[in-house]
Amino acid sequence: MKKIAKKFFAAVLAIALVFTVAPVSKVEAAGETWINNGDGWHYLQGTDIKVKMADNMIRISGTGELPDFDYWELYKRPWDKTSYEYVTIDDTITSIGKYAFYGVKSIKHVTMDSKTFIKDYTSFEGISYMPIFRINGKQERTEMIGTIPYTSLDSIKAFAQTNSMGACYIFDDKNTATAFQTSVNPSIWNVYWATDEDAPWADVNSNSNGGVATPILRLANTNPDPSYKVSAQRRYPGRACYEAYAAFIGDYTFATTYSMVVEKSNKVVEKTDKPMQYTLTIPQKYRQVGRSFRLLAIGYGVVNIYDDLDMNLDTITFETDTPTTAYALVYK
Repeated sequence: MKKIAKKFFAAVLAIALVFTVAPVSKVEAAGETWINNGDGWHYLQGTDIKVKMADNMIRISGTGELPDFDYWELYKRPWDKTSYEYVTIDDTITSIGKYAFYGVKSIKHVTMDSKTFIKDYTSFEGISYMPIFRINGKQERTEMIGTIPYTSLDSIKAFAQTNSMGACYIFDDKNTATAFQTSVNPSIWNVYWATDEDAPWADVNSNSNGGVATPILRLANTNPDPSYKVSAQRRYPGRACYEAYAAFIGDYTFATTYSMVVEKSNKVVEKTDKPMQYTLTIPQKYRQVGRSFRLLAIGYGVVNIYDDLDMNLDTITFETDTPTTAYALVYK
């Protein structure tokens, strides 16, 4: 068994933006300037992104990223303190920045494209309870984080797994909806397709679905101990985790991600008295004769690397004394 601990340091790049246009009126947010010329639109200076608020709708148009907003200056958002219920985002908007619609409790419906990234869970956190997200299209936009592909649908899945608002997601067709819902474990709550008779176009009702968990982790047979409870979820983490994995993936290929929790006496165990072995089920799509697997685990300032201790094609067995954390499964 090989265990390697390496330091991971993140660098932050600060970009200064300079503006020269003198608008009729303007507000600034997170280094960006919004201009209102009195024609009903708010324009993001230096871009063709614009926002119009009318008829109970906030419409985001243009090309590129809707920027991050400063948590302490949310009042500078053009739509702050409004009571509009609908948000529609053109498919040419590539991503929705942090805190973009945070805390705008009136928002009940969001229409966006499958090619648009949700940059962070805060992008829509705190809108109305049980909001409805209509996701148009089937295509994904892909960013490369090192050698790891990260898609717009990955970002939407990450948001769906972290929000606690009881949101639902309506896709164009059943295949797209099913693939989205079952790509994680437990499966995502409240996923429908446009012709589904149970799809809640007005209100999320009692026809809920999802939340189905499949056991995928156990203590290895070498050290069974009924006093420990182990569980794992197949999850989509934040971008920082992908950056850490990309830094240490080497010549391996990225497969998927997990979060793992070990409990004893109803308390989460961050560190065990001695290393213990765990067996994780490998998803069917990644199993192949001759393929070798390892796990990359996020630690406190380190990335731990665990090689497979068993010869079973269906599982990976690894040993650690710090089990409760986020993992990436990689192979070659």
